[in-house]
Amino acid sequence: MGGFIFIRSNKNIDVLPLAKLALSRMEFRGKDCSGIAWIENSRVGIVKDSCPISELFTRYSLSDMRMSVVLGHTRYSTHGKADSRNAHPHTDCEQVVAVAGDGAIRNYEELYAELVDRDHRVVSKSDFELVAHLVEDYVRGGLSYARAFAEAVARLEGIVAIAALFRDGSAAIYTSHQPVYVGLGGDVVVVSSTLSSLYSMVSEYTSIEAGELIFISSEGKIGFAGIDGNTITKSFLVYNLKESLVDVDGFPHHMMREIYEAPYSILRTASAVQARYLELASKIALKSNRFFVIANGTSLHAGFVFSYYLSELAGKVPVVVSASEFPLYYLESVGVGDAVLAISQSGETSEVVRSAYEARLRGATVIGVTNNINSRLTRFSNIYLSIAAGPELAVPATKTFTSTLTLLYILARSVSEIASKPTSEILSEVWREVEEVYRVLLGNLDRVRLEVEEASKSIANCSSGYVVSRGITYPLALEGALKIKEAAYIHAEGVEGGELRHGPIAILDRNMFTIFIEPLERGAASDMLKVVEEVLDYGSPTVLISHTSNDEKTSLAKVRVPSLKRHFMPISIAVAIQLLAYSLAVRKGVDVDKPRRLSKVVRTQ
Repeated sequence: MGGFIFIRSNKNIDVLPLAKLALSRMEFRGKDCSGIAWIENSRVGIVKDSCPISELFTRYSLSDMRMSVVLGHTRYSTHGKADSRNAHPHTDCEQVVAVAGDGAIRNYEELYAELVDRDHRVVSKSDFELVAHLVEDYVRGGLSYARAFAEAVARLEGIVAIAALFRDGSAAIYTSHQPVYVGLGGDVVVVSSTLSSLYSMVSEYTSIEAGELIFISSEGKIGFAGIDGNTITKSFLVYNLKESLVDVDGFPHHMMREIYEAPYSILRTASAVQARYLELASKIALKSNRFFVIANGTSLHAGFVFSYYLSELAGKVPVVVSASEFPLYYLESVGVGDAVLAISQSGETSEVVRSAYEARLRGATVIGVTNNINSRLTRFSNIYLSIAAGPELAVPATKTFTSTLTLLYILARSVSEIASKPTSEILSEVWREVEEVYRVLLGNLDRVRLEVEEASKSIANCSSGYVVSRGITYPLALEGALKIKEAAYIHAEGVEGGELRHGPIAILDRNMFTIFIEPLERGAASDMLKVVEEVLDYGSPTVLISHTSNDEKTSLAKVRVPSLKRHFMPISIAVAIQLLAYSLAVRKGVDVDKPRRLSKVVRTQ
């Protein structure tokens, strides 16, 4: 993941300071690498390294240079670790073009093999380098730069946004899913991954949407087109983003921004899975004598959901245990033939890293699942799978949770079908499913947020509460309670629906809320609706998160989550409970992004 900026001045004004400013505003999308490309004497010049943009300028004395055309990038590593080779922009063998991108190319492995067979020198592990070589091939074949770029991006599968700077000074930009913004201001044209990065640089803007391209000629003329080549007319709007919202990309908090990124993040996750690693991880899990899943906090809740996925799809029941408990009763019995799936978003959670390391010393095979491929967990694992959600700045985990669920579903599907289907076929089927989830989530986010904000009014004054569910959504009750505690500072417990009557129901009153997550299992759902009636009679302020319209009680606050295929419903519900925790936190005036006494990475001595 990352962010790119293209800036051009038609009057030879130095735009390098603007590029630095824009890239610094995009560092919430990643900053473990950065780079700048420009045109000098009809050649592509590139400076890049594994450092933030401000340090890049210092290391290479970039402030002493003048550039009227710049392509810049700031990166979060998902394909290839953080080093200078993997930093963007990338170029081809003949330096025809510099390319910077965001997202993940799903057919990376096939394209890589094809290009290497044609003797291209692919020098990095970054998937976006391949685009430069594809463009080079089409240019060799006699196509114009613009047409070569269009043909190259048409070959790509996955979620991608790509900017290309050609050695004649022309440029092309394409996006498959996420909007890319085009701004005009005085003498400059600016194209960026984020709208907020254009602040103070442009007076008007428009966007290119899924499947669209923009071409900027060497003379500065702008043209918009679809991937099919048909010309598109765009209307520009007045740019009026408030300065106070620039650092959070137009959202009130990073937590809200990251919840809204979930539809795109799950696509990045599905795109970033590489067939050979998935196949190996699946065989390890399938053939293991015992299969342990270890994690803490939100990742542990994702591990619980995975246990439902794996047992239902593959008939294999893992042992899911807190990484803090694993050394106490399980570690000493672990040995050769066992496998451990270790989940840590940061890859640095002390209990997870230590347990994974100790398990491997005893002969177990460790599969790491992490959002940070530069972490200790990746080093201590025999093999790792990247969550690829991109950086998460708010302490409460949101998009990393939904992306982890996506990755674990893919793994469970692969384990269940590895003996009967090629891994590439499994990934193609899953990609189609995840694209549908993306469309449904994106189309319903605003509606769900409004329903959540209304529902939160009924429980905002309570001092404590329960989050209740059963079956595959029971771990979502645990996660919902955790989110409410860490984001809103309200005590909450996750309760299994069948257990509510076995003690917890005794203390319900008007000061204690109950949030019910409607189960997916039909029998469990009908039983829970009976319990909802009881809870309402006891005066507990109640919210029902539902994927159906079973209950029409006017006294019941309802949030309708979009209905998806059964195994993706935990993702749909997760977004709703994250929004609910956020809404409660805002009502209480909590610093949502930085809850007290909490940090993004938990390290213990």
